[in-house]
Amino acid sequence: MIRSPLGLRLLPDPDRPVKDQLREAARLGARGVVLDASGDLNPSRLSDTGRRDLRHTLRSVELSLIALSLPTRRPFDTEDQLDDRLARASAAFTLAFELGAKLVLARVGAVPPEADAPRRAVFSHALSELSVRADHRGVRLAVETGSESGADLQSFLDAIDHPGLAASVDPGALLRLGHDPIEATRALGPHVAHAYARDATASAIDEGPVSAHPRGFGFAPGVLDWEEYLGALEEINYAGFLTIWPDPRRPIGPQFSALADRFARF
Repeated sequence: MIRSPLGLRLLPDPDRPVKDQLREAARLGARGVVLDASGDLNPSRLSDTGRRDLRHTLRSVELSLIALSLPTRRPFDTEDQLDDRLARASAAFTLAFELGAKLVLARVGAVPPEADAPRRAVFSHALSELSVRADHRGVRLAVETGSESGADLQSFLDAIDHPGLAASVDPGALLRLGHDPIEATRALGPHVAHAYARDATASAIDEGPVSAHPRGFGFAPGVLDWEEYLGALEEINYAGFLTIWPDPRRPIGPQFSALADRFARF
């Protein structure tokens, strides 16, 4: 069933150089990595020499850079400091392209309801601008799921209708907020450019309480039906990376191996 190579999201760790984390990912069997565009990898801090060095390290350990993750502290539904946030996103697009990635992942905030016309107009303008800037730099912006249902996000992406904009399916975030990852994957269909492998039972960060399972009584909160999820990805002909997002409170190796073994059975 599963056709996707396994990736690993590497979380910022001030106590470990990125090179050491990349070597560990390769030893575990990952084929690619997602890196945060923060800390030493902040586009404003990573020099041209640093960028060449990182590309060399990725090649030497035979890892693909699946995507950069753009840290966002605020949604894109307000004009306050919007130009600065758009500029930071543009810098991440440039860095991703120079490092060989085709995607930048970002949590852009919930799609404002149509009843809130001013916020929705700002949000639509911002995402349209981001999609143009991403496409101009040879990458795509993949909106992380979770804030709304897959159907609502799909409707919004259809309205923007730009090749520079895509979706990244995060089943853990969807389950945490009471949305069905299987339904979301099917609804988003061709918009899906990236997919995570995690549920809401061991999230990578403390994201608050887990909502009741969207499938109702008899389904434990936060637990993902892995077979159904992989089947939905197959239905939409997804062949990109399946990125394992580990819990930083536990050793990464056993988590990666456990999921790799699970997927091997499919």
